[in-house]
Amino acid sequence: MKIAVDAWGGDYAPVEILKGIKNAVFNDLELIVIGSKQKLSPLYSELNMNEDLFPIEDTPQVIEMKEHPAEAIRKKPQSTIVRGVQLLAQKKIDAFISAGNSGALMAAAWFGLQRIADIERPAIATLIPNVDSSTVLLDVGANVDCKPKQLLHFGVMGAEYAKAALNIERPRVGLLTIGEEEGKGNELVKSAYQYFKNRCDFLNFEFIGNVEGHDIIDGKADVVVCDGFTGNALLKFGEGLLEFINNMLFLHIVDEELRKRLKEVWKRFDRSEIGGAPLLGVEGICMVCHGKSRARDLTSAIFRAKDLVEQKMAERIRDGLSHLNCIQ
Repeated sequence: MKIAVDAWGGDYAPVEILKGIKNAVFNDLELIVIGSKQKLSPLYSELNMNEDLFPIEDTPQVIEMKEHPAEAIRKKPQSTIVRGVQLLAQKKIDAFISAGNSGALMAAAWFGLQRIADIERPAIATLIPNVDSSTVLLDVGANVDCKPKQLLHFGVMGAEYAKAALNIERPRVGLLTIGEEEGKGNELVKSAYQYFKNRCDFLNFEFIGNVEGHDIIDGKADVVVCDGFTGNALLKFGEGLLEFINNMLFLHIVDEELRKRLKEVWKRFDRSEIGGAPLLGVEGICMVCHGKSRARDLTSAIFRAKDLVEQKMAERIRDGLSHLNCIQ
């Protein structure tokens, strides 16, 4: 299996990216590093990395975080993100991972890769810790505006991801809104509710109706569906809240034994344990990593990508859609 990683993606690239790649050495896994060979070669020497083991795909351009995604793709056709997607489209690699400009990665993948069946929009799916395991939340940033049918597609994709990542046979899927009762929410949610309800006999999951924010943590749903604007805002708030609580706890707790116990508990909320979020809806595994990813994040993302390739995620989603017959 071949997995390519964008060496220049994220705030701590390229050193932390390379360390994460180095730590992910696995018997049947070939890890390809995408970036400027001239700049990477000295770092290979410093980190004692062998180019025979970690081949470099020489790519001179980098899309910066603040660049407009569509414009950057056009202006920088030899960027690490565009090249990674090209390799995936050409089936020269099995998965591509980047902690760089997520908008550019999404756009490059959407225009550069084939879409799965009737999927109209891709979705970024992330795992949120809950009381028992984790909840799949999507979309968390690929689409600001959505249509009701697209939320149904997100449900299908999220259910298949839950089956693969959480080993759940028939996931419980809910629509995120401001009340559990049918009819609560904006026009998008109310219309999407009817899409789910009218197709219950053909779904590859159990539709449990509307859910609220606290249901994500309670574990009431295995998959929670929303538009990318809502999902991203919710995710960023959660990240900020966790960081605030973590800082406050360790600021006021001085007992070393208690600190050690807290660190063990806090691993459940550690982003680096998850690594990255897959962009679902395209033919191929694209992993979107946090811009602040460090070595452990990248290592986890590589192994998650490997698992999704082995789980044949695109085929799973295609099969899930086929059960809907035709989607109007």
